[in-house]
Amino acid sequence: MARHRKTYTGERRTSHLGVQLTPSERAELERAAAEAGARLSQYVRELCLRRTAEAATVGGARRNPEAKRLLHELSAIGNNLNQLTRVANTTRQAPHLAELKATVAVLKAAMARVLAL
Repeated sequence: MARHRKTYTGERRTSHLGVQLTPSERAELERAAAEAGARLSQYVRELCLRRTAEAATVGGARRNPEAKRLLHELSAIGNNLNQLTRVANTTRQAPHLAELKATVAVLKAAMARVLAL
């Protein structure tokens, strides 16, 4: 890193932050920094502070809160169906087995569509 001129009055980077990465994570960051035309430290700093670097998509983050609520409701319905199936299996009585299977199939399809949002 180049030194500041003696006349520089801005804030200097004197605080260190260490981060443990796997070799593949570091390689991924190095590739991204090279593609952006920046040094690794500069790229990571920009990414962490979300200045100019493109933000990564977080795996568990849902951008659509309505889809999250819908998925929760569908999950609750699936839980209820699971309880009904369990009772039917325990009592060895499944008078509407075909309807249960059809409902489960519809529920799975709906959940797949919500996850695709």
